[in-house]
Amino acid sequence: MCSSTRILLFEDALFRSLMNPKILADYRRVREDRGLFFLYDWALVSGKGADLRGYLQTQTTNDVAQLAPGAGQNSAIVDRMGKLVAAFSIHRDTPDSVLFLIETVQQETFLKHLQGYLFREDVQLSANPQTLLLAVQGPKSVLLLQKIFGDATLPQKPNDIARRRRQGEEIIIINKSFTGEDGFVMAFPAAAKEKVVSLISGASPPHGVPAIGPEAREILRLEAGLPLFGKDMDGSRILPETGLEHSSVSYNKGCYIGQEVIARIKTYGSPAHALTGLVLEGSRKPDYDAAIQLDAKKIGVMKSCGFSPALGKIIALAYMRKEYRAPGLELKVAIGGSAFQVRTALPPFYQTQSRTDRAKRLYTEAMTLYKSEDDLERPIGLLREAIGLDPKFARAYEALGVLLSKQDKLDEAISLMNRLAEIDPTEIMAHSNLSIYYMKQGRIEDAENEKAEATALQFEKLMEQSQTKKAREQAEQQRRDERESKIAMFKRVLEIDAADQVANFGIGSIYMDTGKYEEALLHLQTLVEHFPDYSAAYLLLGKNLEKLAREKDALLCYEKGIAAAAKKGDLMPLKEMQSRQNQLLHSSRS
Repeated sequence: MCSSTRILLFEDALFRSLMNPKILADYRRVREDRGLFFLYDWALVSGKGADLRGYLQTQTTNDVAQLAPGAGQNSAIVDRMGKLVAAFSIHRDTPDSVLFLIETVQQETFLKHLQGYLFREDVQLSANPQTLLLAVQGPKSVLLLQKIFGDATLPQKPNDIARRRRQGEEIIIINKSFTGEDGFVMAFPAAAKEKVVSLISGASPPHGVPAIGPEAREILRLEAGLPLFGKDMDGSRILPETGLEHSSVSYNKGCYIGQEVIARIKTYGSPAHALTGLVLEGSRKPDYDAAIQLDAKKIGVMKSCGFSPALGKIIALAYMRKEYRAPGLELKVAIGGSAFQVRTALPPFYQTQSRTDRAKRLYTEAMTLYKSEDDLERPIGLLREAIGLDPKFARAYEALGVLLSKQDKLDEAISLMNRLAEIDPTEIMAHSNLSIYYMKQGRIEDAENEKAEATALQFEKLMEQSQTKKAREQAEQQRRDERESKIAMFKRVLEIDAADQVANFGIGSIYMDTGKYEEALLHLQTLVEHFPDYSAAYLLLGKNLEKLAREKDALLCYEKGIAAAAKKGDLMPLKEMQSRQNQLLHSSRS
């Protein structure tokens, strides 16, 4: 970094704030471990009554009727013009009640709207001002809650909800991320604050879990691409402009207020403006709500903006016109009258690892430590964490059992293998290891029984593999016959119309599946030539070009396909094409 750049960094207030070690430490803690903060800017609203679910089905954008007890979903309320009234999440607490998690600034409007449409329905809605909300966020947040609540099952999927009791206090747990990482919200009476904080500290010796400051929390939110009401969205925006429709709208449910507008936008493409991501070059931070102009024409407006430690750049959420929000566009624009170089991006800006991936990383680290040092406590601790993150990770169980047996902790090793056998009754190594551990304890009969069980499972597995192989061969022959029949049918259609969309896509797909990439190429090229807005065709053609080792052509194809998908709002093919494009670019630089 040159000296002039250093001066710019330190002169800018944004970068000066990021030089604060506390902010960076808070940020890293949530990205790598766990941290907590009270959600004083969020509220919990209760709903109950015999008619509650039916009523909510007519008022909210998502499918409340399909929610099972303990499950939840993101949702919203819109007016008759499709404009946003409130955005929140619904959690079915019991068969006859739900809880709403909503930003405090929206609570009054939210309640007023729902109560305003009530007539004779048996529905009661109420705020919970004496309830505190505590967010525990980070990849190891689940390990903390496991220590607090023991063997009690935690909510597994996003927005799932559960109630647990500890030290006489009932605590509501909601699986909810405010940072892009794994996370939970704990809801409890305000009078129980000290008791809950004590529970957390006791589960995290010696210093407890540090509180995360608002600056780090804002950075994490922005990297996760999570919009805030009143800052990134408000009642002037139709819901599809906010991006919330991807997680908060069901297109298969019955009627609700504003449904026609949202469905029409889905059918005919995408809104003229929509919230998207920007990555900015340089150290300047544009003003909030500043106009974004290209060649003196307004193409967007800035919203949340800040520095991303993950990218080392300024990032922002901004409303951009349809033709300027395809990911990867490099634009020289004026923002608030000042020149900026920006690149469009699809939030989130930071890709988190899954629990399974983190567990595998901990396992690898534990095995490396085991080979390089005599002390077993560190690898044992890492393996325990791996199992906490992924309770079905068989290799971690096996490795932990071996290390415990080396410490002569045979009872714990046996308990661990029994737990693995309960989780996966077909896991042969669980019974093989049990046989070894029982033998070390002199429990000959138990050892023989486990050895017999392992042998029986091995035999069953071999038989199953043989039967599976035979069934697979029969299924493959059936698929070959079906493919030949479809190819013949598609060829007949193409003799009549060489540009037929369905026939070209169908025969191109079959040739791709069977490795006939040259034969597939002509049909897929015909598709994108005659149907330039067909997102799925670009994705398939790009994959085919990759198979033919034509990486440059594949990159060009994905670039055109991403633009077409962004214009139509086809999010799934857009994301996959962007991912494959990034992989190709990374490989070309390696």
